[in-house]
Amino acid sequence: MKVFQIGFNKCGTTSLNHFFSRNGYKAIHWDYGNLALKLEENSQLGRPLLSAYEEYNFFSDMELVTSERCLYAFEKYFQELDRQYPDSYFILNTRPVDKWINSRLKHGGGSYLRRFQDIYSCDREEVILHWKHEWYRHHSTVLQYFYGRENFLLFDIETDGGDKLKSFIGCTEINASYYGHTHKTA
Repeated sequence: MKVFQIGFNKCGTTSLNHFFSRNGYKAIHWDYGNLALKLEENSQLGRPLLSAYEEYNFFSDMELVTSERCLYAFEKYFQELDRQYPDSYFILNTRPVDKWINSRLKHGGGSYLRRFQDIYSCDREEVILHWKHEWYRHHSTVLQYFYGRENFLLFDIETDGGDKLKSFIGCTEINASYYGHTHKTA
């Protein structure tokens, strides 16, 4: 069984990774952008998306952001992951959009924002508008795609907790208390 976190960074991706890792899942988180790059490469070469990462069963923060490009592999490939790994679970991790924006603005001491300013060739306010557009588009697409599906969980990091994750996965051995806020942006 594979579990994919398909929401944006700064929405509890590290907390989810720690939860699953502490519960015995072999978890991979970000991998310095290599996870996103490998999914893209595998797709382009017609290989299974998780080639080179087959041993893992929890995947989080599947993105790469440099000053040249942004690759949200979780957004680009979630439908293909669903087709290739049909018994998998998908978690759309979320939080109030304005809190997400503020966390991203602070991320890396502002370096994350500067990379997006380079990518979009625009100022701070325009980056925020891009982010909000990406947020609402992705959430809408995911919610429509998974509507009525039992292998999908909408997980608000501010109001939901380990019990909801445990219930979703349906495994009695999962320790719900392992969920907590990890790696909070200052």
